[in-house]
Amino acid sequence: MSHKNDFNVWSKWDPLQKVLIGSCVGPEYFEHVANIEIREKLQKLVIETQEDLEHIANTCKQLGAQVERTSANHPSFELYLHPDQKAQSMGWLLYPRDHLAVLGNQVIASKPTIFTENFYDTVIDKTFVNTHTAWYDLQVKNRIEFVDPPCWTLVGKDLFIDIDSYKHVDYINSKVWQNTIQKWAKKWLPDVRIHWVEIGGHNDGCFHTLKPGALMSLDDIMTYENTFPGWDVLYLPDQSWHAVHGWTKMKEKNRGKYWIPGEQNNDEFINFINTWLDDWVGYVEETVFDVNCLVINESTVLVNNYNKQVFDFLKKHKMEAIICPIRHRYFFDGGIHCVSLDLYREGECQSYIDYK
Repeated sequence: MSHKNDFNVWSKWDPLQKVLIGSCVGPEYFEHVANIEIREKLQKLVIETQEDLEHIANTCKQLGAQVERTSANHPSFELYLHPDQKAQSMGWLLYPRDHLAVLGNQVIASKPTIFTENFYDTVIDKTFVNTHTAWYDLQVKNRIEFVDPPCWTLVGKDLFIDIDSYKHVDYINSKVWQNTIQKWAKKWLPDVRIHWVEIGGHNDGCFHTLKPGALMSLDDIMTYENTFPGWDVLYLPDQSWHAVHGWTKMKEKNRGKYWIPGEQNNDEFINFINTWLDDWVGYVEETVFDVNCLVINESTVLVNNYNKQVFDFLKKHKMEAIICPIRHRYFFDGGIHCVSLDLYREGECQSYIDYK
């Protein structure tokens, strides 16, 4: 079990020593689905997702990292999909990055129940809840109950927080909220300066720092001359969904939430997902997975698939890409960075950005 002193992440490229990889429900989850065709398609989907997650975990082990896994054996998680109930969200199980953030030696969560209900018992001891911790100070004492961890990106002494993602949270007064965060950070991350940015989505799907001086980004995310002056930026285009055969037809039926190749005419299957698995999918139309990667160290990075622009950029910066496919990322709307959470990296707090 781990306590706060066992966490250490100051950048995305320091050598990865310990990582948490998400999990997926097994095929037995759909045993009670009456329609055999639908049941078998969904079972195939989760089996292949389990295989891909296992491959990522094994790759991290081969590269020298200790690997922990999330577990579906939690009292609050249903073992089967009930015939008359929507499936509960699998987010915390599949995407630990969406629910936890390691900032230096501190850990925060998307909401207090992540700790109080001990969802991540493989990496955090129950006593962690009752000790003097950064998350308790922020999320209980200061009543910042909603935090969106993927919208917090630490780059050494610089912490980038997307304020645009919080506009839909009615009870947050942005200035009061920002002042609270500033005071909290001064106490728990005293050497870190905060930058408020406006992205409007999860940072790890919009920009990714690869090593000192190099990052990948979507177009028009932020003005890097101000936030990362002097850095080499690779701008990636969108997914070009208009070129994907059958996408327009499926988009009309699922509001752009997910994509399953070859199923655009399978209305019964689509309706089942829309009705019973709505909390499993995201909004894939806005996602570019090539940005969503896991850096192992300054010379190695795990990616979803081959992209010539990305591979050429990595080669330019003397980085090797290892392909770890997530075959159903267009269904679950999450990439390698989402399904992983770095817990410990060799390294310390230092400045990587020169603000003149």
